[in-house]
Order: sequence, then C-alpha cells, then structure tokens
Amino acid sequence: MLLVASAASADTLDILGPSAAVPPEGFSIALVRRDATGVPVSAAALSVSASGARLSPGPEQPPLRTFLVIPEPGAREVKVAAEGFGLRAEARYVLGPPATQVSLTLDPPAPVKGRDKEARLTVRMLQPDGTPDDTGAPPVLRANVGRLEELTRTGPGTWQARYVLPDTRYPEVAILVALSAWPHPQSIHGAYGKVLVPLATSVELPGRTEPNVEIAVTIAGVTFGPTQAAPDGRFRLPVIVPPGHNVGLGRAVDASGNVRRSRINLALPPTDGLACVLNPQRLPADGVSQARLLCASSDPLGRPVLDARVKASARHGSLRGPTRAEGGLLEWIYTAPRTLPAEPERLVATWPERGSSSREELSLQLVQGPVARVALSLTEPMVHLGSTVPVTATAWDAFGRPRPGALVVAQADVGSFSPPREEARGVITRDWTLPPRGQVGEAVVKVLAYGPAGTEPARLHVWVEGGVLYAGVTDLAGLPVPGQPLRAGSEERVTGEEGTVVLGPVRPGRLEVVHSQWPGLRQTVEVVAEGGPVFPLMQPLAPATAEQRVKLAPAVPVNVRLRVEGPRVTFWMEDASGRVLEGRAAHVWLSAGQQSPVEVKDGRSSFLVQHEGPVSVSVGDVATGVTALAEVRP
Repeated sequence: MLLVASAASADTLDILGPSAAVPPEGFSIALVRRDATGVPVSAAALSVSASGARLSPGPEQPPLRTFLVIPEPGAREVKVAAEGFGLRAEARYVLGPPATQVSLTLDPPAPVKGRDKEARLTVRMLQPDGTPDDTGAPPVLRANVGRLEELTRTGPGTWQARYVLPDTRYPEVAILVALSAWPHPQSIHGAYGKVLVPLATSVELPGRTEPNVEIAVTIAGVTFGPTQAAPDGRFRLPVIVPPGHNVGLGRAVDASGNVRRSRINLALPPTDGLACVLNPQRLPADGVSQARLLCASSDPLGRPVLDARVKASARHGSLRGPTRAEGGLLEWIYTAPRTLPAEPERLVATWPERGSSSREELSLQLVQGPVARVALSLTEPMVHLGSTVPVTATAWDAFGRPRPGALVVAQADVGSFSPPREEARGVITRDWTLPPRGQVGEAVVKVLAYGPAGTEPARLHVWVEGGVLYAGVTDLAGLPVPGQPLRAGSEERVTGEEGTVVLGPVRPGRLEVVHSQWPGLRQTVEVVAEGGPVFPLMQPLAPATAEQRVKLAPAVPVNVRLRVEGPRVTFWMEDASGRVLEGRAAHVWLSAGQQSPVEVKDGRSSFLVQHEGPVSVSVGDVATGVTALAEVRP
C-alpha cells in the first residue's frame, strides 16, 4: 500500500513500487518528482531512507531515481521515505508470503493395513482468522510411505488427494508433508504443514502354545481373543498391531483353569521415520537459483521428534542448513551449481539414529537456460530459383553452451521452409524451397530462435517497444511459458508460443498485470507521462536473431557444386532439391598447371591441382552447359 504526503507546493513527489505483497529477496522502487505542469523533473537531489530494509541504487532511468530494496531478515514490513525541495513522500510495503496456515486431515484418520487400501487427504490453506486462503499455489505433497495421487481443487483454498497405503504388512508411521509455494509454483517461499498418521496392521498372529488351551493376546492395551489352540498347540489369532509396539502379552488358560502368561515378540522390522518435500523440483544450473527442502520426523509411535539429527547432502549443488522450522520441521536451502552436470542431481536425507530405513532420496532436475545467441549459415552465397537449399541455425545459451531443443523460425523474402530438424545439439536445419520463377537479385534470410518452452510460470516481464506494451512469462531458467492467462487491468490476455502477448498502446497511469491463476505473480507498471518514462524498465523477452543476404539467380536445370580444400578440388551436380546426380559428364578446365587423375566416390569427383601459384578451375555440365568457377591456391 502506498501513502504519499507532500508540502503545499505546486511540485509533487511520489514513490513508485509494487502494490501488493513483496518478495523477501527484494523489489524495485522509483522516485518521481513533477513540476507545476506535471512534467517529470530530476529527482537526483532527494534524500531517501528505509526502515526494515537497505537500499542500493538501481538502474539509471532519468528523470526517475530508482532503488533496489533488500528487506532485512525476518522483517514483515518495509517503510521508505523520500524528501527534498520542501516535499516528502512515504511508502509502506508488506512482505510476503501471506501468513497462511496449511492444515492436513485424513479420512479415515487412522487407516489400518489389511483392512483399508486408501484414505482421502484434505489440504486446507487458511488465513490467520481461519477463513480459506485462495491466493496460493496447489500444494506440493510428499509421503514417506505409500503414494499421494490425484490432487484436485475442491473449493476455495481446499485441495484433496488420494493417499494409497503402502503394500507392506507391518505397522509403521506415515508422514504426510504439504508445501504451498508463493508467489509462483517454483518459489522457495510459502506455507507448509504436516500430519503424522500411525498405520496399524490387521493380521492373523500365528503362534504355538500348550494343546487345547484358550489363548488371548494383549497389544498396546487392547486384548484380542480368546481363541482355542489346536491339539498340536498351534493357533492363529486376528489382531491389530499399531506401530511402535514390538511385544504382545499372551494369556493361556487350560481346561483346569490354570493361567500362564508369556511375552510374544512380534518380530517387526525397523520403519521409516523421515519424510521430506522439495520445491521446486526443477532449477536452472546458474549458480544462484534455490530450492527448499523440508523434512519431518517421527518416532516409532507416531510422535514428532523435535531434536532429530537429520543429515542431508547433494550430489552437485550446495545445501545450507538445517534450521528449525515451524511445526518441528527441518529446513535446508539448496543452491544450484553454475555448470550443467552430466548426471542428475540427487538430494539424500538420512536419520542414522532411526536406522537405514529412515532415508529419503529426492531428484532435482537441473536445466539449461534459453537461447541467447544464434548464428545462421547457408551452404552457398548464391541460390537459384526453383532450388531447395538447407538453412542451418546454431543456438547457444548465455554461457556459450549449445542449446538443444531451441525453437527456430525461419523467414525470407521469397520461398517457404520445411519443418525444423535438429541434426546435432543446438544445430537446427530447415530446407528453403524457392519458387521456380521470380525476380532475381538479393534476398534476406532471417532466423529467430527462442526457448525451448518452459512449463511452470515463475517470472512476469512487462516492457515497452515501439510505443506498445508487451508482457511475457518465463520459468526460473528464463524459458518462455506459453498459454499463460494474464489480466491487464480489466483485459484478459494469454501468452503465445513465445511466452509473450501484446497488452496494447502505452498510456499514462498505472497498470496492474496479474497472472490469473497465480495472483501473487504480478507486475505494477507506471507510465509516468505521455511517451514515458515507464517504471520498472524491463528488458524485452525477444528471440535471438541472425540474418544473411544471398544472391538470387535464375533457375538452372542442374547446379554444379565446387569445393576447394588446399590443392584438392571436389565437384558434383545436384538437382533443384539438392539431390546428387551421379554419372553426368563434366568438362574440367584449368588456367594453368596440371590435374591428377579424377577419383569418384558417392557421386562426387575430386582431383589435385599441381602448380606453383593460383589456378582458375572451371567445371561444366556437358549436357546443359551450366558451369562453376573457383580459384585454387595449392
């Protein structure tokens, strides 16, 4: 929320910034000072202060003065004040994520193995007053045993999933953990909760005692039986065994009323007392992006363990922690490596005190950033009408690594292009087919490369280009995310294949651009005056481009191709589609020197030029007279 106060002056002073909850890692603001006519003037001499945060200078954008606001750890509110020239302005910003509680309930609350196969988990996001909070993301769910499936939204702030009990028959404790990310599904911020579910087991307990006695067994204070032992003393007694109880108390009564009590070892295996959830599960390998690891622990009886000494490790990235989080959970922050590893990333959490079964292994996908640079190449600087020639684009990311999966659009003044094919990592080729007739001269071939497409929205960009306002959505790696619904003021928009959409002409005033499904993902755009400036000043989500001019020549019946490599000359004939024509007679002429005998392989002929100094070599197709000329420098 923005609060502005100014002195009794014709000039005004405003602080521009977000209009909703701000992220803990920082946000941008700008000071705008206007003269009596409303025209923005320099704000350079103003003094600025902040409480609950530190300020650092932002990008130069005269006459605006911009700052990056970095909230202090644990701050819930930031205040910024600016003054000068008899003017004063203040702004207050509330830090996200919202104070949401995550409540987990299971129905039935205590399912029994051997009797129940599944239960229904309900996850509720609640505001501090207990009302539903419908502003967050679908929760990320994790169970240490069993499976969580079919997550669906059933109401405001309410989600349900199917919890499938594990196939094992021994009793154990299920730990279900939920994390609701904010402001987007790939954020480490958000609310979380857990529920510990003791899973008892319904079994027939086998045993052997004295013949023909009545036998009963008490487990965890509950008595099962009696049942009659067989003449050989064998018996089977239906019991329900809760987790953490390894011993039962047997009571045998013979025909004379004699009673014998004994301890029965139930021979239960060690159980898993650890469950962890990781979000996000897909990060760019950029050295700065982070994920959040939360682990919950339980003793054998299903009670939380607040002092569990859990250890966590990562194969490639780094982990910071653990710290104690609300509800007895342990928290680590994972930072991705800067380089893209050859092996998948694995995070392993162990609790040695509970044994080898208390172990969690989570996978994290490290991905490459989008196309940042592209190069274009054609096999020949001259192309003939009616022919088909390959156009090759090579794409790299911001670190200079080949970028496979890039989306490449090819454009030319004439002709059409085939669908793309990736022949090597980051090398995409499209065949350019020219019409058989047309104007000769020059043509411009251009390629646009972007992506590949992302799937999870994480960043919202808004920028101005040519007096038009654009918006774009990317994931954490910067990959464009198509099909994302946005709301710009009262208008609804959806991003296209490049992850971008046109919002309309630039008009003075404030515009709120909000992701329709993730309302925490928003951008407040301030058009300070007619023609700008616009705050914040963001870079366009533009594809990488490359272009090349080529000569257009008239159509020919065949193309004669020459390739010179030192003293060796290789020639062949092609039809208009680029197919090698074998067996055609050729006339070879040298301006000086001699040639070695011609060698033929796969329809291509080659020879060596023997001469001291440059030699002009021409090769003509005898049937058509089409000739190609090249200079050889042996």
